Amino acid sequence: MALAILILMSVLFAVTHIGMSHDPFRARLVEKFGPKGFQVVYSLVSLVTFGVAVFVFADNRKAGPVLWTLPGWLYPIVYLLMLFAFLLLVLSMRDRSPAMMIGGKMVPEGVLRITRHPMNMALACFALAHMIANGSLGDVAFFGSIFVVGFFGSYHQDQRKVREKGEDYVAFQRQTGVLPFAAVVQGKIGLAAKDLRVPFVIFAVLAFVAALVVHEDLFGIRPY
Repeated sequence: MALAILILMSVLFAVTHIGMSHDPFRARLVEKFGPKGFQVVYSLVSLVTFGVAVFVFADNRKAGPVLWTLPGWLYPIVYLLMLFAFLLLVLSMRDRSPAMMIGGKMVPEGVLRITRHPMNMALACFALAHMIANGSLGDVAFFGSIFVVGFFGSYHQDQRKVREKGEDYVAFQRQTGVLPFAAVVQGKIGLAAKDLRVPFVIFAVLAFVAALVVHEDLFGIRPY
């Protein structure tokens, strides 16, 4: 029963989080509840679905059949993904994306040169790392829902921002990318050391190390 609830709530979280913000459904909800009312309803649905998923997952880690087991020699990939997630998350606080709810300037600087959705990509990297490391069905469903919201939600967010902000956001899109480093590899934009904001990078690395140290005490799972 717990596994079924975990999967159901995880799926509902991902589907409602993206679906409720998708036009024309979003437009109808805004018309019915008003802009602020929509935000309240949207937040409540996300809070309930994800909150229940977290509550069930907390007592049912590694539930269900094991879909895969990660060989020990592949764990460095998990660590790198998590370190990158910390870096993107911390750097997103310095250079806010205009795609965020409280957006920043439409200027591709800092971490926005790596991805125009640093916070979403941080969530996606976090979720992907935990999906790789935890191959049981319940874990994959739980972390998979977070990955869907972070990764695919970025593309969905772009569509909405184009409608809201018009050509300014389109121009910003042309200079940046969703996938980390995609715009740099494609030659759309350069990346210099100053864009990495050294104090924020140091803080992110320290936070990552601290998370490794306390992981077993907080979650009962040794990450190394």
